[in-house]
Amino acid sequence: MGYYAGIDGGGTGSRFSIADEDGKVLHSGVGGPLNGNGLSGEALIKNLGDIIDECTGAARHADECLGLAIGAAGITNAKLKSEISAFLTERGFSNYGIYGDYETAFATAFPEGEGILLISGTGSMCFGKNSDGLSARAGGYGHLIDDKGSAYDIAVQMMSAIVRAEDGRGEETCLRELVFEKIGITSVGELIGFIYVQDTSKGKIAALAPVLSIALEKEDAAAIRIADNVVKELAVLVNTVKERLSLDNGAIALWGSVLTNNEYIRKLLTKELDAATFLPDKDASIGALRLAMKQ
Repeated sequence: MGYYAGIDGGGTGSRFSIADEDGKVLHSGVGGPLNGNGLSGEALIKNLGDIIDECTGAARHADECLGLAIGAAGITNAKLKSEISAFLTERGFSNYGIYGDYETAFATAFPEGEGILLISGTGSMCFGKNSDGLSARAGGYGHLIDDKGSAYDIAVQMMSAIVRAEDGRGEETCLRELVFEKIGITSVGELIGFIYVQDTSKGKIAALAPVLSIALEKEDAAAIRIADNVVKELAVLVNTVKERLSLDNGAIALWGSVLTNNEYIRKLLTKELDAATFLPDKDASIGALRLAMKQ
């Protein structure tokens, strides 16, 4: 009996689901990150191999796979996509598709294939499709030149507010105490060391973002400004995609850790967009599974 497999990987981890020929999910699991912008090709292939091993172990052999779909962050890297393709072929898979993680998330939120998805997790972007099958995206070009309104961007803005307060360019903020406690440091000098040491990854910096919620509860002025900045940047992403696709109506799906966990930002964004929003209730491995079955 054949099976389908869907794998979705982001900057901090991945999920996978396996289904039978009728689409009934047989097995699900988690694995390491699959991020082409934050991992070496070797590390990504190793993480993918571990997931493939569990998939084939749970659902027999690769040659019985009727369809495999993999969504990965940073997959616009053509060299990386070629390496993944070669790896899958070597492992015995023939019917597979490699997608951006935003495509698997979109397939999760909009099974019918029309709508707008806004992502704000480790990175940020917006992706949409209209009834004519046309698609458009805005943002998502990586933390060094883009990803505004993301967890990484929030963390950078918080640390900027801390150092500005330190030398008198900005007002005092409770973000100092909260961030220092999160990292386990006691001075700005140690903060600089944390930021610029070689092993401080994008994900490690982005992991500071949840601190903003605590500061917002305390009505910290610097935190409120950061939240306002985030909402404005995310709204620009959505409005750009809406205009390009002429999608004026319909609910907007919100995806990623920032929009899932920061209620203050989520409510402010919904008000800014003046549109209905929703949080999808399934993980993106289900979207990947749907793409695998469409193949």
